Amino acid sequence: MILKKNKFKVGIDARMLGYSGVGRYVENLVKELLLIDKKNQYVLFVQEGQDISNYKNCKIVEVNAPIYSTKEQTNFLRAINKENLDLMHFTHFNRPILYNQPSIVTIHDLTPLYFPGKKRSSFIEQKAYRFVLKNALKKASKIIAVSNFTKNDLIKNFPFAKEKIQVIYEGVDSHFALISKQISKPYLLYVGIWREHKNLLGLIKAFEKLKISNLDLRFVIVGKPDPYYPEIPKAVESSKFKKDIILTGYVDDAKLAHLYQNATALVFPSFYEGFGLPGLEAMTLDCPVISSNATSLPEIYGEAAIYFDPHNINDMVDKILRLLNNEALRKELIEKGKKQVLKYSWTKTAKETLRLYNSLL
Repeated sequence: MILKKNKFKVGIDARMLGYSGVGRYVENLVKELLLIDKKNQYVLFVQEGQDISNYKNCKIVEVNAPIYSTKEQTNFLRAINKENLDLMHFTHFNRPILYNQPSIVTIHDLTPLYFPGKKRSSFIEQKAYRFVLKNALKKASKIIAVSNFTKNDLIKNFPFAKEKIQVIYEGVDSHFALISKQISKPYLLYVGIWREHKNLLGLIKAFEKLKISNLDLRFVIVGKPDPYYPEIPKAVESSKFKKDIILTGYVDDAKLAHLYQNATALVFPSFYEGFGLPGLEAMTLDCPVISSNATSLPEIYGEAAIYFDPHNINDMVDKILRLLNNEALRKELIEKGKKQVLKYSWTKTAKETLRLYNSLL
């Protein structure tokens, strides 16, 4: 006689909490799973010293295994094995290569394949990334892709993974709230990291072209400074219009909501995105979006954005001017944005992820 378990033990890699878009994904997925799933037991694996005060009704395992370190292959592996899990969810590609139990891996994008960046610039580091990623895809019971673009990109580069992949979109934070307006001078907004594929240098050049025509306009850049990319602050410092370019550094959600709500538009010039969360966050706060037409972005934003070729600075300038000179278009984008964000919610993300868990459990 085979007895069915009433409660399963599910592990989630939460070491990237507070780390860019993946951290938002982990934070919101876990929060929603703990609300909707009263059956299974969850074990969160976090990096030592992380703030875990918001996570109740689950077991917390602290482990000394920084992301992208060799300790992921030793300390993290031992911690996971010790818990005797029924299922492990790796929320990023960086899973221990020797872990052989049932698992799910979420792939947000394949950016390092196309834009290795200065942290993974060496041949050995690139080979290591591809090896770890390929191993994760091969050993995963199921693979979550956050967009159809990411799914197709995976299939193009790793055809063997095709039958394992399921698309589950990310959500958009519902806790952003409209607040009273305080900034009067118009400004364009950028939100994100400073890596090469984000095309921030291109956007700075576009802003300078806009300012040549004496536009009363500022440019606010939100994002944590990255020591690997000193060219961003250098470009600002050397700009003829540096007094109109503001580097805010990291801001909390309340300040970010304020910046979205008061911006003339969010400009998202990326060469490559697996999802593109900032555009949806902007739409929730009545901020129109002017976006690159590359990779996943038209899929995620639909008709609620104006698109430009990210390799063409003049096209970027033209599309920004089109919005600046057309208030009716701006209002139309705001209304379309309100409808577009209704397609995405973290509750929906969690429900579809839980359904995937249960299909394996």
